[in-house]
Amino acid sequence: MQEISLSSEAQTALFKMINQTKGISPKEIAQVTGDSHNTICNYGNVRMPNHLPSLKKLETIMMFTQSSELIKVWAHQLGYALVPVNCDPSKHHELSIFEAMMQHNIKSGKANHVVYEAYEDGVITPAEYEEIHQLTQGLTELIAAVDQAALKQMKKYTANFEKEKA
Repeated sequence: MQEISLSSEAQTALFKMINQTKGISPKEIAQVTGDSHNTICNYGNVRMPNHLPSLKKLETIMMFTQSSELIKVWAHQLGYALVPVNCDPSKHHELSIFEAMMQHNIKSGKANHVVYEAYEDGVITPAEYEEIHQLTQGLTELIAAVDQAALKQMKKYTANFEKEKA
């Protein structure tokens, strides 16, 4: 039987899921999976790449933490982008440029549809305005996410450029 291993990126994502999910401790994850606290900490230890949870436990951990770290790594490795349906503005730094733009495009299409329907009769009611207002506020947040994702990529580029120069 061949042993399963994770890429270093996936192992780092597992570490983040176990150790850096806000409001959830490794001890709480241990209670949900039925593993010991030490075992959960070993799963999240990047220096122990051969100590991994079963697929069933991995799924349990992902569902409990609601962390997309690992699934995002796998999507990127397969050439896909993970596009969240709703995104908390505090997590914009986690989106790639493509993911942020896709979210913006989806919400922009919805806003176009709502504005078209609202103005079809030539009148915008208070309720229609409120819906349009909420959608445009969301678009503003998503544009900020695109900007933050682009900034993150630029910083990676300049950091690598500086390393090459040195």
